[in-house]
Order: sequence, then structure tokens, then C-alpha cells
Amino acid sequence: MKQLSREYQAIAEQKAAFAQFRPALADEQAQELLRFYDCLDGVVSSLILSELHMRQAERCKALKVLADLHMHSLRLGGEQNLLALAHLANAQAFAWKFRKSMLAEKSGKSFAPRLDDFRHEMREALCQLEIKGTDAAELGEALDEVCTVLRTGGAEAQLFDFIDSSIRSLEALRKTPGRGAKTNIADWKLLVVRIVLALAAWTAWKCFHATCRCAHNERAVHGAVLAIASIVFVA
Repeated sequence: MKQLSREYQAIAEQKAAFAQFRPALADEQAQELLRFYDCLDGVVSSLILSELHMRQAERCKALKVLADLHMHSLRLGGEQNLLALAHLANAQAFAWKFRKSMLAEKSGKSFAPRLDDFRHEMREALCQLEIKGTDAAELGEALDEVCTVLRTGGAEAQLFDFIDSSIRSLEALRKTPGRGAKTNIADWKLLVVRIVLALAAWTAWKCFHATCRCAHNERAVHGAVLAIASIVFVA
């Protein structure tokens, strides 16, 4: 069997991981959210391809070899980045539609204890990723940001305002010359991770207020960590 190229092997693994998280977001009122997630999947795939091509171009330039490959990779990387930005605009539109369709916020028992449990479960799951301690700390900070939104705002609407803000930051970052790709865990990856974590937190919020047993909690933690791993370990 002929093997996939490194680029499309990376995409195949990313899409398989993102597919594991998708069921946790599904309910009868979440069609716009699923459309948002599918667009986000496309964003990440295009960003991965963009970075793989751009890094090839950067290596050619640094070593002063393969001028044709340098130009070809540079062009492909730029095209994929533009495609990612187009997917991102669609994702933002669907997220905003979902945000506007939200029902009145639920009140009653405090969500804080469940939020603390979710934070601990997610930290334990992230601890299984084979990354440096400093990288794990960055993921932990992203998780804390998401939890702070729910702790202080206490409602899912604030969570989707946070997602919208992260999308805008990601769009601006990808339009800069460095593309947010210079650090060990690239800044663009951390912004996508923030969005995935926010979606996992939304699942915990929905399950907390469900009138019957909710099976999405386990899927959310497991699926979100797989999606995060597919982002962190490539490009």
C-alpha cells in the first residue's frame, strides 16, 4: 500500500482526532455549533498544511539550497493560509449564529463545583501528552483562562464571546509576517487550543444543566485532548 505524503498523513491524523470530539457537541439545538466545528476542523487542516509548506520553504532559505522547492513551498503555504482564513470567517459566522440562538441562561445550583471537577479532569488528561513541562504549563494556562470565563461570567454566552475573541485573535495573528509560529507551542496553536477547551467546557456546562444523565462529559474530555494532541504534535 502506498503511503500518504507527510502533509496528508498529518491531516489524516488531525481529522481522525477531531472526529472523536465532534459527537460531544451534538444535540438537537446545536446544528449551527456543529457547522462551526466542521469549519474549525477545516481551519486547522489548512493551518497544518500551511505550516508544513512554510517550514520547508524556511529550511531551503536557511540552507541556501533548492530554490525551486523554496518558491513552490512558499506559494503553497501562502495559499493554505488564505484558505484557513476563509474557513475561519465561516466558522465565526456559524459561532455567532449559535450565540444568538441561545435560550435564556439557566439559574439555580452553582456550577462552580462541576467546573472545578472539569478543570481537574482536563488537567489529568493533558498530563498524558508527551510534551515538555513548560508546554504543559502553557496548555494549563489556556485551560485556566477558559475556566475563569465560566467562573466569573457563569454562563455559556460568555463562553462563546470568549470563542469569538479567540477567533478574531487567530485571524489577526495569521495575517502577521511570523504567522504566530515562532514559539515552541506556536501562538496560533494555543488560540485553537483555547477554542477547543472552551467547547469542552460548554459540554460540561450543558451536561450540568441536563434533566437526565448526560454521557457527553467523558466524550468531551477524551475527544478534546485527542484534538489538542493533533494540533500540538504537528507543524
